[in-house]
Amino acid sequence: MSSSSKVSAARAARFWAARRHVLQTIGSIGGAFVGVLLALALLLWVPTRALLPLALVGLPIGWALGVLEVLVFPALVQRMSLRLATALQGVGHGFVLLLLYGGFRLIAHRLGLPQLWTEPANATAEPLRRVLLVPIVYALAVLVTTLLRQLLQGMSRRRLQELLRGRYQQPETEERIFLFVDLKDSTHLAEALGNDRYSRLVCDFFRDVSPAIAAARGEVYQYVGDEVVVTWPAATGRQYANCLHCFFEMQRTITERHQAYQDAYGVVPSFKAGAHGGMVTTVLVGTLHREVVYHGDVLNTTARIQAQCNSLGSRFLISAALRQQLGEQPEFQFTALGGQALRGKASTTELFDVQVYLPRL
Repeated sequence: MSSSSKVSAARAARFWAARRHVLQTIGSIGGAFVGVLLALALLLWVPTRALLPLALVGLPIGWALGVLEVLVFPALVQRMSLRLATALQGVGHGFVLLLLYGGFRLIAHRLGLPQLWTEPANATAEPLRRVLLVPIVYALAVLVTTLLRQLLQGMSRRRLQELLRGRYQQPETEERIFLFVDLKDSTHLAEALGNDRYSRLVCDFFRDVSPAIAAARGEVYQYVGDEVVVTWPAATGRQYANCLHCFFEMQRTITERHQAYQDAYGVVPSFKAGAHGGMVTTVLVGTLHREVVYHGDVLNTTARIQAQCNSLGSRFLISAALRQQLGEQPEFQFTALGGQALRGKASTTELFDVQVYLPRL
């Protein structure tokens, strides 16, 4: 494959990767919504012939709920007061609830039923029960889908599937690549902006770079103060040089948001990064709080590489070992900086400065 073909393939892969997680989350919410509806339908003795129409009607309603939960509601919270955002969120849920009411009525009408669910033979007419039944069904469905969304926001769908299968209950050794991204001059920014405004800036920064991480198929391992740690299985991080593109996609995003940061904070955040890869031990730890953690010298080395950026006048450093694994990368310019003494390391580590070589479209 020619260099231009590789570049085009990499860009196409990042385009879809940036949208895959959002689409998967919305699709999963829709599927979970239908699953809850069908389970409750069976408990309410809904006729069997109504189950398929219920699923067909419930799926687009579940997708609508997914769009609200994943895209609309988070945007409202970021852009307006919590009280107003909560009120608009309630309006959105009310709209979806009306769609569910309408869907139930439509199915019952098409099947020639007075109502979708069956009343017990000895039950007396209870109008309040009939009015409250659909909101209760909807509330239970929203509870399940909200829990699912929180899980998917906390980890990738692949990682969630691994945990559900019981992986990492015991330590496992695997090869991974890590990228440590740290805001520059954070102490000065905190003093100049104050705690509250600085915290908002950090939150905005993390939110703005998240699509770049998704586009590069990365996983957020940790947010530590004003630093974000991104990780990949080694094969994924090397594919299309995702571990490099992640940093430069972050740069591009912050550059595009330049004016917004200037208007809000009077400053545009800049950042530096270091990347390295190798074998780590992965395990699920904790009882009160469960978390997948990585143990190994790779993380310490990556942190030390990132710490060398200021002294070497670089914004992005990688180890020679990672550079060798990546092979030919026509989009990037690599400058060898020689062996560098890293804090806590007995021997020197060969480092490379990385810059974009080809113009980005």
